Amino acid sequence: MQAETQLDGFLAKYDPAIEGLARALMTRMNVRLPGATRIVYDNYAGLVIGYGADDKASKAILSLLVVPRWVTLCFLQGAL
Repeated sequence: MQAETQLDGFLAKYDPAIEGLARALMTRMNVRLPGATRIVYDNYAGLVIGYGADDKASKAILSLLVVPRWVTLCFLQGAL
């Protein structure tokens, strides 16, 4: 549960509207990708929440990039 607390802290840094959007999109990702491993990175460019088969970032297939003004859905493997 420490990981969830840490994610909550990362998201709390954003405007409530952006935080709410990120949480809503995470809920949708969890429904569409049951069993996927979630990988979270908080860095200078924004908060990245990746979804993949395991905890290796190179195997992530989708991610959410949370920045101060928007949330972007990234397809990391393109059409693959």
